[in-house]
Amino acid sequence: MCLQHARFEARKGQKGEPVSDRVSVILPTYNRADLISDTLDSLLKQTRPIDEILVLDDGSTDATAQRVAAFGDKVRYHRKENGGKAAALNLALTMIEGNCVWICDDDDLVLPDACEQLMQALETDPELEFCAGLHEDFFTDPKSGEIIRKAPGYSKASRPDEIFSDALDGCHIFQPGLIVRKSLYDQVGPFDESLTRSQDYQMLLRLTRQGVGRVLPQTVFLHREHQGTRGSAKERFSIEESNKKWIKYHRQIIMPLLADLSDDELVPARIWNDPEHAETRARSAMIRKGSVFGRHVLWDEALEAWCAIDPAFGDTLSDYEIQLIRISTSYGLGCAPLLESADIKQKVQQLKTSSSLGRQVVRQLGRSMYWRIKAAAKEGNIRDLVQVGKFILASR
Repeated sequence: MCLQHARFEARKGQKGEPVSDRVSVILPTYNRADLISDTLDSLLKQTRPIDEILVLDDGSTDATAQRVAAFGDKVRYHRKENGGKAAALNLALTMIEGNCVWICDDDDLVLPDACEQLMQALETDPELEFCAGLHEDFFTDPKSGEIIRKAPGYSKASRPDEIFSDALDGCHIFQPGLIVRKSLYDQVGPFDESLTRSQDYQMLLRLTRQGVGRVLPQTVFLHREHQGTRGSAKERFSIEESNKKWIKYHRQIIMPLLADLSDDELVPARIWNDPEHAETRARSAMIRKGSVFGRHVLWDEALEAWCAIDPAFGDTLSDYEIQLIRISTSYGLGCAPLLESADIKQKVQQLKTSSSLGRQVVRQLGRSMYWRIKAAAKEGNIRDLVQVGKFILASR
């Protein structure tokens, strides 16, 4: 049994007496003078008061300092030379006084009862090391100033023993919706300062792999959509460049992680420990690995993982395995290599002819693309319609 499974099982059902914890908010910022006041206002309106708010200014060159100063002694301010978000967070973690850490972005809005909801779970069960909630995306109507909320791209109230497994598919818990005991941050180590993007996602994977937590079904914060630039002073990029950066850094994160994971960490405990899956759980782990690679646009690695499955396991896929294959293409831009790369399409055909199991995997890949056919037809995108149609036909 893997460490995360073992710790969850050992703690499951334990009850602790409510304890008094101190919540420290860390708000890293860089040139967000136009938005940071709204974020601070939302933090100061919490139904459970926050014990400490530390704004860590990563060398802003705009009016950030003046905007924060307007809040007086309600907010603690510290400025450092620009070094990126990860470095700012690592410094802030050495400066706070609370034993519970809430990292918030400088352009989002936390709902009034967010701290109360998250801390109630942590204080009711002190064995929990983190508690998270859901989020919704929003944008501000430029004419009316009204906040328009909408469903997020990927967010789910994971079962306690599947939080890490769900995180492998993508960042479904954002920092403003997550309060973590300081002791767990100390245990997993600092943020990776080599990452100028997705450092929060890498930390989420480390926290959820090592710690025990809970995801509430309630929405606790609003994630802002805007056209502003991202990154540190040395590596600024526009929203149009964001996906390329996402793919680049997720390769840097996912490759070493999957190389380090054992089979029982790849598969949720409910599947791994189910006697009905005992004979095929090693196959499920390999299918899961390929699925995670696909979700992060690492299609060479995904197809290699699926080709390496021992045909002796049989070719009758379980419902769980079918689901894994189908979700591998559910990130829209991540489908592009399957449709456009001659090398990737050749590897798909090699998988198809490798074994009966390979044929079943490719068939499910094709079926997973039906949603894109519908989307292309709705948008009138003839190019996508033709590409996806050809892929589906070739997968049969």
